[in-house]
Amino acid sequence: MSELSIFIDESGDFGEVKERPAYYLVTMVFHNQAVDISKEIEKLEESMRISGFDLEYIHTGPVIRREQIFAIYSIEECRKLLYKMLYFYNKCDIHHDTVVVNRKEALDKIALSGRLSKEIAKMIARHSTYFEQFDKVIVYYDNGQVELSAILNAVLSVLFNDVEFRKAEPQKYRLLQVADFVCSMELLKIKREEKRLSKSEEKFFYKPQELKKPFLKSLEEKRLK
Repeated sequence: MSELSIFIDESGDFGEVKERPAYYLVTMVFHNQAVDISKEIEKLEESMRISGFDLEYIHTGPVIRREQIFAIYSIEECRKLLYKMLYFYNKCDIHHDTVVVNRKEALDKIALSGRLSKEIAKMIARHSTYFEQFDKVIVYYDNGQVELSAILNAVLSVLFNDVEFRKAEPQKYRLLQVADFVCSMELLKIKREEKRLSKSEEKFFYKPQELKKPFLKSLEEKRLK
């Protein structure tokens, strides 16, 4: 039986829009279970150990902002950590896509739920040929937002013949961390285009064109076509 794993992360929330512009993003990372990536995971963890990082979770946003447990590291150490994630991401045989909803077009919870449902369904339909090769789909999400969990269950249960949903902790799945990485980069792409990167983001990606190349360029290369 051919099996596809989908690892999901989101950016944004269902609350009142307090900032403009604002967006809600849902990233899906697709991994064909017939493709073994255990060696890539081992290399990532070995590289982290050698560099002195004792971390289960590479959480991209806090790494860039040097928040939470990443506050103890220098900016150069955090940059090194993010490049390790980028290298791991590039080496894994995976694909992804992201749904983006502009909150100007979905100001309240009901409107946002409707738009997300439609956009997720459109994304799955757009890649129908890819999904048809799999007999079973397993969806991994940390259930961080109840509203999104309900949308995923409702939409994907209709679109896939055999789908299973698993609540998953990011600390236990490197590909959930990849979904977080991709989702964060997709948001940075939007902010870069709108010329509103934060000071901490500009300080982190201080080299000219560094965010665009290699980070955003890699995103386009692995986006599901």
